[in-house]
Amino acid sequence: MDWLDTNRAADNWFLQVELFDPHEPFYCTQEYRDLYGDTWDGPLCDWPPYQKVAESPEILEHIRKCYAGLLTMTDHWVGKLLDKMSDLALLNETLIIFTTDHGTMLGEHAYWMKGHMPCYNEISQIPLVVRLPGGEQGGTRESRLTQTIDIMPTILQHHGCALPPNVQGIPLRDTLGGRSQRKDVIFGYFGMATNITDGKHVYFRNPVTAENGPLFAYTAMPTSGINAWTPRNLFDRIEAGRYLGHTYNLPVYKIPASRALPASHPHEGPAVDRHELFDIVVDPMQNAPFADPEVERHLCERIADHLTAVGAPAEQFARIGLEAPVVVGAE
Repeated sequence: MDWLDTNRAADNWFLQVELFDPHEPFYCTQEYRDLYGDTWDGPLCDWPPYQKVAESPEILEHIRKCYAGLLTMTDHWVGKLLDKMSDLALLNETLIIFTTDHGTMLGEHAYWMKGHMPCYNEISQIPLVVRLPGGEQGGTRESRLTQTIDIMPTILQHHGCALPPNVQGIPLRDTLGGRSQRKDVIFGYFGMATNITDGKHVYFRNPVTAENGPLFAYTAMPTSGINAWTPRNLFDRIEAGRYLGHTYNLPVYKIPASRALPASHPHEGPAVDRHELFDIVVDPMQNAPFADPEVERHLCERIADHLTAVGAPAEQFARIGLEAPVVVGAE
């Protein structure tokens, strides 16, 4: 809000406000917890572990109410920011995009948090709220498929900038105007299932071997992070080269990686070669995977099309049991 006060007269500005909340720990002031009637009288439990739910129903309810209170507190301060924009008469000339990076599990499918379970809708179906300048199309809802990769080209288009090559995202104005619509989108975590949705079906295509390979991390920054490897121990196995077509000819490291496979369902074994198909129209909570070989065949073809379009390395096709495209060399 101070920044807006300072720059209110400027033009062509871009402001990104990152709200870390709602995020664990689910701490908020008592007034917001009281809104949800939290009667838990034990030790505060507002930081669930990244694992399956082992807590009592009473603790689960307490944690959910802590989350709800934190969500409401965050909403209050987002409202303060929008009020400031209104007070400064900025709303009618500003594009506002409100979204997030992922959802979180609060006991659904017997999981807490994110990252170690299949990409259920609670994780992957994230909010996207857009206010166009002047409130154009205000109050309308769209059922078209979008992804976070659409944000960057949306902002560039809004400011009259050309999109760089290799951009897979679609400006939201094109999507809203009906000029461009995706058939489907792929999504997932590194080293886990490759997933796809067409808005009606969600399909989890899991690795087909217990070893979850072949799997490599391609990066220009060989530092430990989400991957279970220590570069110093892998120096003799790390390669470098121009493996990916969308890096603008920048060489990257190719590092052997591993990732433990999650359980496809609570209390079951690794999700190896057990792909899951859901109809999220009739089963939005994804409780009843079903079999339809024709739908699965079609979605596998579409996954392969997406991987081909982004120039995915051949081993990504192999690790999920799909045929890589045949590349014919130039004469």
